[in-house]
Amino acid sequence: MNLLLLAIFSITSLSTAGLYFFGREKFSPAWLLASLWSAALAVSQLHLSPLERPLTWHLWLAVTLFFAVFVAVYYFTRRLTDNKLPKTNKLLRADSRLIFVAIGLMALASVIANIYIFSRFGTLPILSSIPDKMRFIINKEIFGVWEWLSLLPRLFIPLAFLELILDRKTMPKSLKFFYWFVIAIGLAILCLYASRLIIVITVLLCYFGYLMINRETIKFKKLLISTLIAGAVILSVSVAIPAFRQFITYRDYNYQGEYNPFAYITAISQVNLPPALQFITPIYLVPVFNLQALDRGMEYYNQTHYSGAVELSVFNSALKLFHLPQFSAPIDWNAIFVPWWITATFLFPYYLDFSWWGIALAGVFWGLLLGIIYTCAVKRRNLLSVALFAYFSFVALCRFIPTTSSGKSCLWIWR
Repeated sequence: MNLLLLAIFSITSLSTAGLYFFGREKFSPAWLLASLWSAALAVSQLHLSPLERPLTWHLWLAVTLFFAVFVAVYYFTRRLTDNKLPKTNKLLRADSRLIFVAIGLMALASVIANIYIFSRFGTLPILSSIPDKMRFIINKEIFGVWEWLSLLPRLFIPLAFLELILDRKTMPKSLKFFYWFVIAIGLAILCLYASRLIIVITVLLCYFGYLMINRETIKFKKLLISTLIAGAVILSVSVAIPAFRQFITYRDYNYQGEYNPFAYITAISQVNLPPALQFITPIYLVPVFNLQALDRGMEYYNQTHYSGAVELSVFNSALKLFHLPQFSAPIDWNAIFVPWWITATFLFPYYLDFSWWGIALAGVFWGLLLGIIYTCAVKRRNLLSVALFAYFSFVALCRFIPTTSSGKSCLWIWR
């Protein structure tokens, strides 16, 4: 354990988190991104598993290069767009009837899609005897339109929640009841998939949208309460759902000692924690093993690059529908780290495509994008800008989850 690096990155993470909540650029996704990476680098110094090794210069150079470019581009974009876009002091409202119809149609489409999936497989993950495997079976067999429609609650729950906040003073009681009913139906659908990520996405979109809507007026007490509620829900979901899935799926797994729901993931990851603390394992693995995979992946693919095929492979599903050639960028995860871990932070696809130029390109792209999104949300607060801000704040928070060479986002896999 490197205590010096642990202390440095812990202090950096807390400092940037403070700037995120109370700084001049309150709720800026740039501070969120910096706090997250600092926290991950701090946790990675604990070395709780023998599968880990000290991080090499490949990773340190990649992180330094990305943030140097990102910070420069982000603040240049902020200054440029801040001067060009005049600020409005009131929330801009959209047509409430159009929002009502859109949310209602999305809810209906999701219910129909889930009925179709249930009729095809005869079950859904939460109802299956193998929930940890059933979600991958569904993803593999019907990845595309049907699965996207089935998980539409990730979109219409935050939209309904934000609409309730934006129009809370004038909205009729019948419409409030409708939106709360839709939210309840949506949460029930998400629970059927036994997926921590799709629930975390929904909670974070609601949370970040709430922060931006109340950016100018929110008091410390409300900020603290909303953050504690969101944090408690996310931590509970992150621990409880994997535990439930693995208990049902792997309860017959051969292990030493008394069984607990985290025995399987703790055994294969070799994380050295006493049974009472093994609930931390799923949370610990995400930042630490992704950094390990990034470090080793850059070393392994030092001489092999795909010239854009990794990022473009996200269009393979669409290309397949039209029987067009697909982008191929195979990644040998077995040789990189451990065969069951197939994510390596969002920087890895950029490196695979364009080497170190790809890391710099990632800094330019995300600096431009987050700078524009934040400026629009601050200067032109409406349902669209707030929803985009919430979504890309979530993306910034989950920047440890990249896109695989199969064209499927690992947001679908890390569930």
